[in-house]
Amino acid sequence: MSTIITRPKIGFHSLLVLLLVAVFCSCQKEMSFETSNSGGGVSGGSAVFALVPSGASCSDAVVSGAYQAGTALGTDAQIVLTVNVTKAGDWTYTTGTVNGYSFTGAGSFAATGTQSITLYGTGTPAAAGTNEFPLNIGGAACKASVTVVPASTPVTGSDFYYKATIGGVNYSQVVTATNDFEAGSGLNGVDDVSFVAGIDYGGTGQPPAGSTSMGVEKGLMHGYLSATNAAFKAFFPIGDVPYAKPGVGSFSNGDGVILGWSDPSGDSWDTQSGTGDQTGSTFKIVSITEKTDITGTYYLVVKMQFSCKLYNHTTGTMKQLTNGEMVSIFAKI
Repeated sequence: MSTIITRPKIGFHSLLVLLLVAVFCSCQKEMSFETSNSGGGVSGGSAVFALVPSGASCSDAVVSGAYQAGTALGTDAQIVLTVNVTKAGDWTYTTGTVNGYSFTGAGSFAATGTQSITLYGTGTPAAAGTNEFPLNIGGAACKASVTVVPASTPVTGSDFYYKATIGGVNYSQVVTATNDFEAGSGLNGVDDVSFVAGIDYGGTGQPPAGSTSMGVEKGLMHGYLSATNAAFKAFFPIGDVPYAKPGVGSFSNGDGVILGWSDPSGDSWDTQSGTGDQTGSTFKIVSITEKTDITGTYYLVVKMQFSCKLYNHTTGTMKQLTNGEMVSIFAKI
């Protein structure tokens, strides 16, 4: 059950550091399990490629899916990894077995350079805990962490998430029962307002090293204080939405969106910094589901797809974002 937390009005650049909505929580203590295959898995095929590690961790390993003790993994159980390909060709890779399950993948590279591979989970986790999967490809080694929840904990898979290719690198963050990431919603203004939705870290202390966050702000709605639920929903019509123009009063000439992203080093990027040029960019609301939480707060679960130019908030440097998708919530708070 989602819990909507009303906050004072916030600026968009504060979106990615504020706790806005708690979607999942857990007080379950966890254990760690060692791998039964210390070699880090087995690779094959004609391609030559290597992992791109960052310290002991894989640079941007993205784990998705539902992991519950005693329940066989579904098709959503995946690990996406960035690799550097030096020779094109086909490839296979299988991890060692940890806690009763493993990951395997196969495919082909048509070209060299930075690309991503997807490993699919198989098996049944034996017990709850945090499992470390040591990986070793092309002489580069790193670890990917997977959290398994107890059999008594409800799991929802990846209902809330974002994913995108930014600067040629795949990034993603899903909300699970135990990873302290949340789908959040915020409000700017009083009667003329804009709404914020995002995927962000909501745990205590600093976000995990190398983690990322994303948010979307949509405005401007007039007469919010007297708006009905139907009017609120009508403000998020399915279809294309333009990006807001750069500068103060971005939403004053009609509806638009601003998209922001926090990269693995903590730097902020958005669609309005730098030149703010969004020629050729797209943003589309794909689907909407109405919900009401236990407190009576009305909100919308919104699926969005987008491509755009992201600009560093400080330097103005640009990165191209493609294949963007997010499912989060806009709340009438």
